[in-house]
Amino acid sequence: MVAGVVALSSPTAAYARGGGGSHGFHGGGGGSHGGGFHGSSGGFGGGFGHGFGFGFGTGFGSGGGGILPLLLLVAVVLLILWLRSRRRKAAQAAGLNTVSDRTAHRADAQARERAAQVGARVDAVADTDATFDRAALERRAVWLYTTAQRAWTDRDHGTLQQILSPVLYGKWADELRDYQARGEVNVVEIVSGPEVELVDVANRAGEVNDTVTFRITATLNDYVRRNYGGDAVRKDGSTRPVEYWTLRKNHSGEWIVSSIEQAAEGAHHLTSAIETDGWDQKDVARQAVLEVAGKTAVTGGTDILSLTNISWSTDADAAVGDLSVLDGRFDKSVLEVAVERFLEEWVINDGSLDFTSVRTVSRTVMREAVISAVTVRSLVSRDPIVFHVAVATEGVYYEVDRRTEQVLRGDARNRRPITFAFDLRLDDSSTNAWTVIAANVE
Repeated sequence: MVAGVVALSSPTAAYARGGGGSHGFHGGGGGSHGGGFHGSSGGFGGGFGHGFGFGFGTGFGSGGGGILPLLLLVAVVLLILWLRSRRRKAAQAAGLNTVSDRTAHRADAQARERAAQVGARVDAVADTDATFDRAALERRAVWLYTTAQRAWTDRDHGTLQQILSPVLYGKWADELRDYQARGEVNVVEIVSGPEVELVDVANRAGEVNDTVTFRITATLNDYVRRNYGGDAVRKDGSTRPVEYWTLRKNHSGEWIVSSIEQAAEGAHHLTSAIETDGWDQKDVARQAVLEVAGKTAVTGGTDILSLTNISWSTDADAAVGDLSVLDGRFDKSVLEVAVERFLEEWVINDGSLDFTSVRTVSRTVMREAVISAVTVRSLVSRDPIVFHVAVATEGVYYEVDRRTEQVLRGDARNRRPITFAFDLRLDDSSTNAWTVIAANVE
């Protein structure tokens, strides 16, 4: 499975399957299976053996009065074992041979229902935009998946650069270099599949902002080949993982991979709002805000910041409010447009700030952010004009270890209040007015 960082039977703590996007699920799945499932099986067998031996000997020696209850107990136990065996064989026949695989496939029915809904929306969009032809999208997703697996195994950086977004390629390249430094190759072989289901779509203003998300399932052989010793296989034996691949158009209009999420992290695609109409309305509203602001902009060589009598050093937020009466670019609604667009780009780029000059220690994931307030805290620079602002939001935010993909902080499932700190620069030549040049989470 491309992108899954997991523990393998090797001295190294964790390995990545096919590079990585967002893949915390399988990292935890191996440990859960290795300890929990086999441990419970051993406990059951031990308890049964001890109880049966002791009870049968006692009942038989006392004249046989307890034989019938014991026989009933044995029959019940044997029935339970038989039913467990049937379920296990059925799961294995379907390729679901581990706890992690079976957990990932619990949403199969929900995914089919979602795919039917999204498919109808995509067909409607395709009537006016041929790039959303559903059959072509599905073929593209299959090709990207198989090509990525092969290029990952072959360490073909040239191909990976062509089919992955710059942010995602950077992550994969780092992981491939780590393998090479250890004298290892992560081999991913497709046994059957992939099966693709189109479960999310966003038709937005601007071709490069369009996205589609596929839920992808395939049967794989995934192992690490070393220059020394034997091959290492996945510790949990997972062979049929589920992943969510989000595709985005590059500047040539070709669909490439911008994000990869494992089953647990990507499950939000099965319930999120389908953006085919609302985005355009939102973007039109933003453009209207910027157009009005541009018409009231103060031009010429005037020192704009001196047009207010409120001190920038003591109350920058009040100073901005006062200045916005004369120059609409300083209105809070205009600042908010810049922040909203930045947060949306953050989501599209594999849930990572790596699309900026910011390089965080952990991978930062932000989804479904709703802004409630923007406060200007200070004036950072007069030329160019740069403000340091605090942005109060509510959404899903968490930080993930780049190597193991374990969640370190935050909650990957629930919304919560979050405060961001941004530096915004006024761009006189830009129709967008303000640009985010620095970001941090408080």
